[in-house]
Formats: sequence, C-alpha cells, structure tokens
Amino acid sequence: MQNVANTAEEGGKKGLKERAVSELEEYAVITAYLWLLFALFSLHKELVQGLDISAWRQGFAIVNALIFGKVILVGAALNVGKGLERRALIWAVLGKSLIFAILLLVFHIVEEAIRLWFESKPLSEAFADLGGTLLGLLSYAAIFFVALIPFFAFREAARILGSRALWNLFLHSGEKRFRLVED
Repeated sequence: MQNVANTAEEGGKKGLKERAVSELEEYAVITAYLWLLFALFSLHKELVQGLDISAWRQGFAIVNALIFGKVILVGAALNVGKGLERRALIWAVLGKSLIFAILLLVFHIVEEAIRLWFESKPLSEAFADLGGTLLGLLSYAAIFFVALIPFFAFREAARILGSRALWNLFLHSGEKRFRLVED
C-alpha cells in the first residue's frame, strides 16, 4: 500500500517538475523575444537621439524583458484573451496581440511612474520615454501590437497543432519534417 502511495507521490512530483520545466522554457522564449524587441527599441532611440549606444540601456532591456515576460505569463495564466480562442485563428492572434500590447504599455507607464516617484521627479515624465505625447504613446502601442503578432501567431498555432509538431515544422526539413508532424 505504501508503494502505491510513494509511486503516486513520485508521479505527482514528476508532473510538477515537468510542468515547472515547461513553464521555465516558455518564460525563456517569451523573455528572449521581448529582449530582442526592447533592445531594438533602445538601440533605435539611442541612434535617433544621437546618443552613444549604452550597455546600461541594453542591460535594462533584459530586465524589462524579464519583467514583461512574467506579465505575459501571468496574463496567460489569468486567461486574458482566452475567449478569443473560439474565433478564427487570425482574430485570436490579432486580439491577443492588441490586448497584450495594451497590457505591456500600461505596465511600462506604471514602471516609469514608480521609477520617477523614487527619483522625486514629476510623474508627467513617465510619458517622455514614449514620445511625450498621445501620438507618441499610440505609435509605441502600434509597434508593440505589430511586434506581438508573430509571437501570438506562433503561440496560437502551437496551441492548435501541438508545440512539438510546430517546432518540428520549423526545425526539420524535407520528409523528416512531415513524418514528425504526423507522429
């Protein structure tokens, strides 16, 4: 009887461990994608403003990617945009891209406001990083939206096809790719 309990307990631990590894892998992929996006935003801003390329700003892009990667995971865990999954794939992708672009933008503004509060600077400067105007804010939102479309297209396709099948389609060639998808 105790062997059955131990086996069930080990199975539960194994399931929990597998789930933790899976979530960590998902977090790493999301963070890498966001880091690339934020690093490019930072690089663009530095070049447009005639600033030197700063390792500190690029490092801050990594920190932002880690934070916003967690925001996306928490949003997904809270089923943000889940209702869109009943619709055609294009609407699920566009809808989730829009919802998460807005979510990331709001978190970015809150993050900036908190930073400015600690630095005893006016909260109105929180928008300065986003162009300082409503038009600048909307342009950042549009860039986030468009940048998230491939991300959510891949995620939604993986949800429907299975992540293993989708990765096989991208990572293998020829006949092997199709055999792996059918398995």
